[in-house]
Parts: sequence; C-alpha cells; structure tokens
Amino acid sequence: MDTGTIIQNYIVDEILMRKKRSVGIDQSLIGSGILDSLTLLQLISFVEKRFGVQITDREMIPDNFQTIARIKALIESKQNAANESASTRNITERAYR
Repeated sequence: MDTGTIIQNYIVDEILMRKKRSVGIDQSLIGSGILDSLTLLQLISFVEKRFGVQITDREMIPDNFQTIARIKALIESKQNAANESASTRNITERAYR
C-alpha cells in the first residue's frame, strides 16, 4: 500500500474516527481543523512506528504536516536518507575487508 494511502486511512480511521470518509492528499489538514496539536502528536507517533523513521524536533513544524502529500514527502526523504546511509556503510565495510 502506498505511503499516502496508509496515512490517509489512519487519519480517517483514527483521528476522524470515520466521521468523514476521505481526506484529499493535498487538503490542508491543519487549516481545515483535521489536525490540532494533540492529533498532530498522535499522527507523528504513528508515522514513526509505522514507517520506522524518527521525526526530529526541528521537523515538527506545521509546514511538514500541512497535507498528506507533505507528510509522505517527509517520510520518503527520511527513508531515502537512511537507505543511502546504509548503502554507504556497506560500501565502506566492503572496502576495508
């Protein structure tokens, strides 16, 4: 399942508790009142557990959580950075064998 779809389903099922059937990928989550400070922390906790990333304090800004598309981009950039780091580590380890 696509990262955006997973986030979308979580928001509808857990945050909105199915009061609304869908949330658009580019819909303003904060501006529309879907996310407030408490539900934002709930979403961040879900994202960290589900996608194996850590959201730093510097990344906990409204801009990163404005839409599902932005959340997805943040997750994917963190995963890509982790994959690149692991790949570099593997290359370095092979060079020293």
